[in-house]
Amino acid sequence: MATRTQHAKRNIITSVINKLVIMLANFVMRTVLIRYLGEIYLGLDSLFVSILQLLSLTELGISAAMVYSMYKPLAHNDTPAVCALLKLYRTVYRCIALAMTVIGLAISPFLPLIVKEDLPDGMSLYILFYINLANTVMSYIFFAYRSALFTADQRYSINNNIYSIFKVGSTVAQVLVIIFFRSYYVYSIILPLTTMAKNVAAYIISNRMYPQYKCEGSVSKEEINNIKKRVAGMFLNKLSFVFRNSLDSIVLSAFLGLTELAKYNSYYYVINAISGIMILVSNSVTASVGNSIVVETKEKNYDDLKKLQLLYMWLSSWLTVCLVACLQPFIKLWVGQKMMFGDGIMFIFCIYFFTTHFSRMCYMYRQAAGLWWQDRFRPIAETVTNFVLNIALVKILGNVTGVMFSTIFCIVFIECTWGTRTLFKHYFTQEKQSKYMLKLLMYSVITTAAGAICYLICGKINLEGIPAIIVYGIIASVVSNVIFAVGTSFLPEFRPSIAFALKVVGIKKFQIKK
Repeated sequence: MATRTQHAKRNIITSVINKLVIMLANFVMRTVLIRYLGEIYLGLDSLFVSILQLLSLTELGISAAMVYSMYKPLAHNDTPAVCALLKLYRTVYRCIALAMTVIGLAISPFLPLIVKEDLPDGMSLYILFYINLANTVMSYIFFAYRSALFTADQRYSINNNIYSIFKVGSTVAQVLVIIFFRSYYVYSIILPLTTMAKNVAAYIISNRMYPQYKCEGSVSKEEINNIKKRVAGMFLNKLSFVFRNSLDSIVLSAFLGLTELAKYNSYYYVINAISGIMILVSNSVTASVGNSIVVETKEKNYDDLKKLQLLYMWLSSWLTVCLVACLQPFIKLWVGQKMMFGDGIMFIFCIYFFTTHFSRMCYMYRQAAGLWWQDRFRPIAETVTNFVLNIALVKILGNVTGVMFSTIFCIVFIECTWGTRTLFKHYFTQEKQSKYMLKLLMYSVITTAAGAICYLICGKINLEGIPAIIVYGIIASVVSNVIFAVGTSFLPEFRPSIAFALKVVGIKKFQIKK
């Protein structure tokens, strides 16, 4: 039987491959949209994604709560319990799909309020919205509930592989439609068809891998009450996350227009694509962490957290410095000078990227430990603060920095500080939050120093295009990794973290010197 480390390794590898596929597919799709239809269509595409992310709040965090509920029965081979949870999951997802349809139809009359009078000629905002709504609804029906088995059983790699295959297929079809027919309508219709086919494929595969799990039986009232509490807490967590990522685009569209939104999203796409890889890496080990929380001691789990935190911040630091060096030449090469911001706004995007990963490991452990209910007030405060600051700052500053400053403020001073407190108050009760926070501050200082040094070095080298990206990327990689390694080498978890990372990639003979 595969160990947690082996599952984590497999999940991480497929997650990275999956995200690279998504990045390449989205890059090709965005490039084709800009070239053949124009940047306004790109802004429109981003707007629909943001609106429907808000609409997906209907899901209320059911998926994460149900996966958490499956950790223990799967670990103990309790088939009747898994079957009962699966049946409950199916019923809830059908209700979600119905509710999402009703809410989507109810809000559709208000769509013109968030488009700043630059909708492409001949385009029906309503038809496009209904197509995208259908795609979102499809993601919750046609056996979507079965994919929870893969995640809870530490087989997230199966979900990754299925998604990669269908992502490539849908992208090829969409590119051909845009190039040969120039039809944004047909391009949009491909999305719900692909989602439906993907869910059916997941159902067939899960039936073959887990034939013993059928939708039958009933969940006890006590367990249903526990799930309700987790769902309520998870909904509030999801509320802040979705608002953080979607409200920016909606506010920009309403106040600055689709063209400015498209420009903003060219930068956001790059950092979000890289963030996606990192988040998938953390998601890939969440089930293993959840399993560890069930069977291991808190002391063992805290040691693991320290190792994972150092490695994750190392990765975050490296990629942030690479963005400082390479983001501007990449944007110029990809979409041209007219779609570029100045270096000042570029730095803000890099800070935004780093802060979004600031406490990702803490969030992962809160999720694996099921602390959503205990964390229920923080997301409310974050959402309200972000909403107010978003509108106020975009009016005051009149550009994209307003929405970004508000998000950075909420991440650092609410999500990180408050969220970390929840984990240490309710799970790592014997450890000190202050030591954890000081390490996060130290990682931030190291990253800032590395980014500044790299920017000064690259500024002395006058290159453009692909040569600039290659040379600047090499400089950033060397500078960031050397500075981070030197800056953290004194930490007691440094050598165990290196050993753990080497073990994950298959180097088992690494010895830790005492």
